[in-house]
Amino acid sequence: MRPAELLSRQIRLRHLVVAATIAHRGSIREASAVLHLTQPAMSRTLAELERILGVQLFARGPKGMTVTAAGAPLITHMQLVTSEMGSLLRHAEEIVSGSSGEVRVGTLLAGTADILPNAVFEISRRSPAVRVAVSEGTPDRLHEDLLSGQVDFVVGRVTPLALMRGVEIEPLYDDEVHVVCTPSHTRSGHRGSLAELVDDAWILPPTDTSLRRQIEAAFIRGCGRVPGEVIECVAPVPLRALVLRGEHLAVVPAGIFADELERDTLVALQVSIEGTSVPVGIITRSGAELPASAHALISALRDAARARSGA
Repeated sequence: MRPAELLSRQIRLRHLVVAATIAHRGSIREASAVLHLTQPAMSRTLAELERILGVQLFARGPKGMTVTAAGAPLITHMQLVTSEMGSLLRHAEEIVSGSSGEVRVGTLLAGTADILPNAVFEISRRSPAVRVAVSEGTPDRLHEDLLSGQVDFVVGRVTPLALMRGVEIEPLYDDEVHVVCTPSHTRSGHRGSLAELVDDAWILPPTDTSLRRQIEAAFIRGCGRVPGEVIECVAPVPLRALVLRGEHLAVVPAGIFADELERDTLVALQVSIEGTSVPVGIITRSGAELPASAHALISALRDAARARSGA
């Protein structure tokens, strides 16, 4: 019997699910909680798989499980298999139940501004039985979630996800950013350059986001340094509360705080930040077969993007 045939008879789906979940969660303890298995059972299953393959998939350390260099390409295949199996089961469920189903969408800040809430509302109106689960994360985490099947697709600024392996991009519109503050802020009427604001107190996206890097690059081009007084915040609710205190300037994607800007609770400064205009789009795993409910939400996102551009 050839080695490939022998392996195919020994490896079971449970082996792949366990390994893929450990890789996603970073520890046997967290993976066991997700799969509702005991940690000894998880360890035994992983040991069986490593013995069958003859490859150590993970390096064990005090901070958890790290995929080895030899195991990385194998784990990628396992994640693809388990993701497709999950899609198969969800497709079957939707075929049996008709219009019901669940869409799992990951989001970056720009995608949550207006089109995603509008699209979710439209889906709930058209198909009340469809459930939508939205999770927010960094590009690296969302890329991992996308490849492992934890999310069906991601919506948001396409960089840097567009540069990562195994993804397809559908641009929807170009996203602009605003510098906002309260009308009582001393800079509310500022019409000069961004560099002139470097010594002010700022609220900016986290350092591990592409938008933050673009903002800092614009400051460096203008004055050779970046702001020193910075609060990092990306979640709209605490971000709004911080800005409304009136002490900080904030950089936000267009669409965030649209109501506040319309009511003059906040004002947008006439300041251009070069290099921050990038496409917002839908990011999917290459070759992925999405369930009907996910296609329905994507269709609603396209409609919302067209309405936004028309507005």
